[in-house]
Amino acid sequence: MRKICLVISLLALCHAFGISALGAGEIKGPLMVMEERSFDFKEVREGEIIEHAFRVFNRGEKNLAIQRVQPD
Repeated sequence: MRKICLVISLLALCHAFGISALGAGEIKGPLMVMEERSFDFKEVREGEIIEHAFRVFNRGEKNLAIQRVQPD
């Protein structure tokens, strides 16, 4: 289980910094970059409405389409 988490974390970092297994070539498509990938709301009272904005940038050459967002 720990190895799986490590692999997923490394893949997420590679995606965030635009590193691919194909080499350090030029990015031809969209490239999503986020300032932060998670946020800790600390303790929240039941029924309390909370918000946090994640800044998402497209550093690629093509349009970035975010089709689904899933909170963990």
